[in-house]
Amino acid sequence: FGVVTIYVLVSYGIIIGTITGYLISQGHGETFLSFVISHGAFELTAIAIAGGAGLMLGNAVLHPGQRTRLENLQVQGREAVQIAGGAVVMLMIAALIEAFWSPAAIPVYVKFTVGGVLWLLVALYLSVVGREVIYGSEVLVTDETETQS
Repeated sequence: FGVVTIYVLVSYGIIIGTITGYLISQGHGETFLSFVISHGAFELTAIAIAGGAGLMLGNAVLHPGQRTRLENLQVQGREAVQIAGGAVVMLMIAALIEAFWSPAAIPVYVKFTVGGVLWLLVALYLSVVGREVIYGSEVLVTDETETQS
């Protein structure tokens, strides 16, 4: 019911935080952070999104509303699979960046600049895509679903 999802997310956060803290304390912060900043925009966001999809499943069972728990799990499960699919695409992008860009002998300031731009692009994308815009009594949906009056 979401407990495993929360456990995995917290564990991952502790591991990454511990490694980051250790490397910074040993004087390797700039090297490590310049390596992870670019692919981290996609990888860390994908992990959070996948965690959200997992929590959707737990919430579907705990709060079925007017549906049976199984019906709600099926409905929410379809949406969670689509969301997780988007996270998989983000992980593939992160893998390409991590394989070819992150280890490249590029000046640190360039890696930090590109990484910052990638974080901004991911944030911009997530703040725009799939949002509903409400004007008066109309709901204009920004994805493929129909406009309601």
